[in-house]
Amino acid sequence: MAELKEIIGDYPAFLDDILGRVTTEGFDLADFVQIDHMCYRTTSAENYEDKKAELASVAKLLGETIINGRPISTFRLTEPVMRPPWRIDAIELPAPKAGSDYQEGLEHVEFVLYDDFPTFLKKYEGKPFEMRAADRGINPEISLQLGELSVKFHLLNLPTVVYLEHKLGMDDISDGQ
Repeated sequence: MAELKEIIGDYPAFLDDILGRVTTEGFDLADFVQIDHMCYRTTSAENYEDKKAELASVAKLLGETIINGRPISTFRLTEPVMRPPWRIDAIELPAPKAGSDYQEGLEHVEFVLYDDFPTFLKKYEGKPFEMRAADRGINPEISLQLGELSVKFHLLNLPTVVYLEHKLGMDDISDGQ
């Protein structure tokens, strides 16, 4: 059985890098309940299927949902990643968007907020947040680009969202829905 690091790369260095960028950007890490997942980008449909199979050796597939026209798989890790003060339980694996060019590898983390969006946005007024998915489905999100990496902020953790989507029969979700 492969190790997670062999499948997704040097995630400890990735986490150190992205958390350093978040704090340098002026965010207070105490504003976040958790980092609920890391996102690993793939470059082709074939690469997506291969990575899904590899992740199945270290995680359980919770679900695959069509979001904005492409499948996104969510895995719950058999052994969570411990990055004090957080426990990261999930990996998100999106298939590439048609017409988009992604580099393969870890690309973002998502934070669950303690506060609601208006409170969070007021506290960090002036940050160049991307609001495209701020009204998406049951777990809207806002994002911020940090160089070639990004962070996303939302209200529920991804495994909970996948569970609710399945319970509610939501298997094809688009921004604004």
